[in-house]
Amino acid sequence: MKFFPLLTAALVSSAAISATPLQARQASSSSSAAATSTQDSFSSSSSSSGSGSSATSSASASASSATSTSSSGSSTNSSIINSYNSTLSYNSTATANSSDVYGVSAAGFANVKSASNPLNIVLTNDDSWGSANIRALYYALRRAGHRVLMVAPSHNQSGKGGTVVLPASLNITSAGRGGFAPVGAPFAGLNVTDPGLRYFNGTPAACAGWALDHDAQYFFNATSRNDSTAGVDLVVSGPNEGTNLGPFLYTLSGTIGASYFAVERNVPAIAFSASTDVRQYTSLNLSDVDDESVKIATYSANFVSTVADNAKASNSSARVLPLGIGLTVNYPEIAPTGNCTDLEWVHTRLTGKAIIDRFVVNSTTGLPTYANYVSEGVNACLAGNCSLPGETDVVENGNCQASASIYSVDYDAPTNATQDLVAALTSGIQSLNSNGTASNSSANSTSA
Repeated sequence: MKFFPLLTAALVSSAAISATPLQARQASSSSSAAATSTQDSFSSSSSSSGSGSSATSSASASASSATSTSSSGSSTNSSIINSYNSTLSYNSTATANSSDVYGVSAAGFANVKSASNPLNIVLTNDDSWGSANIRALYYALRRAGHRVLMVAPSHNQSGKGGTVVLPASLNITSAGRGGFAPVGAPFAGLNVTDPGLRYFNGTPAACAGWALDHDAQYFFNATSRNDSTAGVDLVVSGPNEGTNLGPFLYTLSGTIGASYFAVERNVPAIAFSASTDVRQYTSLNLSDVDDESVKIATYSANFVSTVADNAKASNSSARVLPLGIGLTVNYPEIAPTGNCTDLEWVHTRLTGKAIIDRFVVNSTTGLPTYANYVSEGVNACLAGNCSLPGETDVVENGNCQASASIYSVDYDAPTNATQDLVAALTSGIQSLNSNGTASNSSANSTSA
């Protein structure tokens, strides 16, 4: 697969989609209902089930104990049940564009493009399943026609990189972000009104792994598959609440960590990071195309569909991304947080004006803190196309540009940058091995 031309074509197509003027807010009884935030609440009496009808009856049975009141005053029911033994599949949920699916048909997603090649997508992040950004992207991807399984951390897991931390107890011992996974809830749970919404009490990489090895095989009806992908075509991580620009933050970010974990598990992955506020999903206005999280979700869903459709244009069974390759996307400040209203996509690289930490002492507290440092080491261009602009400069230049950078999980250094080192290392290893042999011979001679 010639991926660079495909990405360029995808960015051009996605830019055309993104440049479409956002439609005015649509007010109707159906969109108002869709805009109402459904709050997750824990019901200890619920148990997992193996069919959609059972899930519906579970939701009804627990209505009295798990009914919450939204900001608009209407009552909604969304119990959390243990997903450990769940065999609920996507087919047990309503179809992606059904008007009775909360959020998916909301007026705010009017600019989401329908995918020509719908994918099986695992969605995760590091900000938790209570983040407005991930909930909006879940609905946007489903609006595009993709089949989506969200398995995100119960707690905020920002800055965890690719670390894998699994639950230490069967039940949550400290409330997750926003209280959406309360104390006593199971370590893995799902929302019975929409079984595609799930959490896992672990790091982002652990969430991706749990989804691939446990939930996805049932959700996507892939129990007969023997490979490690469980029928998943793509892992999408984010959108993160904050950008992750350059190689240093690539290693630190839990959002990107989940994506490169997936890539190493043979599954293509795209990480999205945005200059957005920290918001709970209960603050979403899904009927408003200008809601910050809805807008970022629309851009992201269109990017996913465009990249996938270009990759599969001549072969519907083709991978979305080549083996060992992932994408990391960063957004500038989108209105209303910033002034960006007409987004332009740019193919970038990770290096180029990227930063790393340097440590200084706070003059007021006397404690160490960190400051940005643009070093030559973090910006050395050793692989890829060095003529591409750096993602840090593109996103922060104030020109309303989003970056799309290709990364590889092959961390071996390129040979054209290490020829002298290879020669020196080869000579050194030969010398060490020779000295070791000589020492052993000497020791054997002495002992004899």
